[in-house]
Amino acid sequence: MTTPPAKLLHFTLGPVQGFIADARRVRDLWAGSFLLSWLSGQGMVALVEAGKKTGRKADDIIIFPSVSHDRLFTAIQELRNGDQPEYSPYVGSLPNRFKADVTDISGNPAQICEQAIADSWGRLADSVWDHFLEKEVAVLGKGKKIAVRAIWDRQVGNFWDINWVTGDDPQDGSDAQWLDKRKNWRSHFPLDDQGKAQVEEGDLCRLMGCYQELSGHPRIGGKESQQKFWDLLREQEYLHVPSGKKRRLSNLNIGDDERLCAIALIKRLFPLIAKDVIGWQPGGENLNIINWPSVSYIASVPWLKVIDKQGIDGAVLSEAADGQKLKSYKGETETRLFGLPPASLYDLDGHLFHEDGVRLWVKENLKSKTDDQRNAALDALLSALKGIRKETGKPASEFYAILQMDGDQIGKLLRDFPNTVKDGLALFTAMVTEYFDPVNSEKNPGNGVLIYAGGDDVLALLPLDSAIEAAVALQQKYGEAFKKAVPGNLDKKGANPVNFTMSASIIFAQYKIPLSAVLKKSHSCLDKIAKEENGRNSLAIAVMKPGGIAFDWVSCWNTKEDVPISALNEIAKDRSDFSSSFFYNIRERYAPLFADQRMRKDHAGQDRVASAEFADPKFMESVLAAEYKKQPGNSKLSFEDAKKATAPLRAIGQPLRRAEIPLGEWEINKADQYNFDGALVARFMSMEGCWHLPLNTRTDSEND
Repeated sequence: MTTPPAKLLHFTLGPVQGFIADARRVRDLWAGSFLLSWLSGQGMVALVEAGKKTGRKADDIIIFPSVSHDRLFTAIQELRNGDQPEYSPYVGSLPNRFKADVTDISGNPAQICEQAIADSWGRLADSVWDHFLEKEVAVLGKGKKIAVRAIWDRQVGNFWDINWVTGDDPQDGSDAQWLDKRKNWRSHFPLDDQGKAQVEEGDLCRLMGCYQELSGHPRIGGKESQQKFWDLLREQEYLHVPSGKKRRLSNLNIGDDERLCAIALIKRLFPLIAKDVIGWQPGGENLNIINWPSVSYIASVPWLKVIDKQGIDGAVLSEAADGQKLKSYKGETETRLFGLPPASLYDLDGHLFHEDGVRLWVKENLKSKTDDQRNAALDALLSALKGIRKETGKPASEFYAILQMDGDQIGKLLRDFPNTVKDGLALFTAMVTEYFDPVNSEKNPGNGVLIYAGGDDVLALLPLDSAIEAAVALQQKYGEAFKKAVPGNLDKKGANPVNFTMSASIIFAQYKIPLSAVLKKSHSCLDKIAKEENGRNSLAIAVMKPGGIAFDWVSCWNTKEDVPISALNEIAKDRSDFSSSFFYNIRERYAPLFADQRMRKDHAGQDRVASAEFADPKFMESVLAAEYKKQPGNSKLSFEDAKKATAPLRAIGQPLRRAEIPLGEWEINKADQYNFDGALVARFMSMEGCWHLPLNTRTDSEND
């Protein structure tokens, strides 16, 4: 008798980018990613509970991802069983998409998942409403409470885009395409007659621009009423978990210029009531999810490390801020991710470590003061900051890094090697979480802030100094995870570790650029440059200033013979002998020679390569050596020594590209044209980083 095929469910919850990337601050970014993962986990756990009668374990029901050892899944499951979770996970480790074997599960399995997600989302939304809007605030909306509640219910009830497909297992992996085909049938926002997404009417949310802000008052003609609504909301209180005291929302939680929709407000206020809603405080006592460090603070971490380890007295800046008699100067820096002392200078808002930030902080926080008082405060803060900078030898960097990583062709690999991918990604997620361990700063060598680590996706914020090293370390861990996961048979029909590659993007962004804009560029660099343009298995790096991308560079990860990524990092850390003028002069003088390097027709109509001689690596080797000898103090160097000194520049100038060859295989080649921006990226990092300060800021484990 033939055994009937298993019944499969493919399930996805979205929108992803519309929920996560619409973020003004780090807390928004974390809240969006965590909530999406938590809601997806609710659907998975509900399905596993529905399958208990079948006697199957969680990993027998949830085929992908692996959930049996996932801490977020386990915590949700323990709570649903009436137990207190053993751990307090804060990382969204579960993807928004999963595959399940729903054979013999009674009822509609998709509806079981949908209902669990709807119940959890509704419970969260109701908690935010009841805690902050119900009693006093909602009645100030246009049309009173009933109209505000109508906006709330419309947005909350229609936000999530859930898609699912069920069917018999085709046993050939083709079911992996079911969801993609299903998702082609729909658009998240209703379309108008021209096929464009419709936007809600009224004054729109400052964070999620397609949705109406909650008060319902128009900005034109109703500004005063609108302002009363949001001012009263800022007066509402919450229990601050770390201190155990009640605090007002104030403009630290909702900025003076922020008028939000229901979805954005839920993301913003969720961390304040997280324990009541989800049953545990994410991160426990080791992480304050209410006060995430700002990007201006993250940019300053290497500089602060130097101050701490050199024993420089930074109290003068703290005292100057304290003298303004305001609480806001401690901003969003209570979390202890970086191993810095929990007092004085290290508690300050990150803006106070930058001259432009000080000016902005005074403007925003001392509005009620007189001009003389504001000027006095500005002078006191800048004087204190300059005094500390004089002792360190340089200012804090204004640039931080967003690191985004994504496995290559996971969908295809999952069809071909489902068990290997499942096990490999579970191992990788655990490795990433450990690398950014918030409990022990020595286990966070990159001084990073992990936002998300689920499956093959990683999103983290880091200081400029450690971003490339973190990317290389995680790429290596990805390879290690699949070496452990791949079964022993490595013939052509089996999974081979070399087939499991990962791409990444690093955006070095000035802290004053809106976070949502940087995230958008990060996605673009990853998808369009690292994956599409460079053939995957690559790292794309870009420097983003207020005017846009200043320069960018991309290369495949280092091979045994070629090390462009390592060379770039080496110049950034160790090669202060290269002046800025050296790099810019090279580009100005020689880049035009490469501008016409492309195939042309000669007078006989034959294809020829224009300016082919300038693509010769030997040519650039000589050019770089000759230019290096022109630098002050280098004139007596031999030509061979100059070539050795500029060897890293040759490596950077010929980054690696992955190209497809016949039979569906790939090879990695050096670029056939010299890339000038790579050296400028390295020089930028060298100028902005703290590598050249008197004290080495690396941990002992790194130095070993």
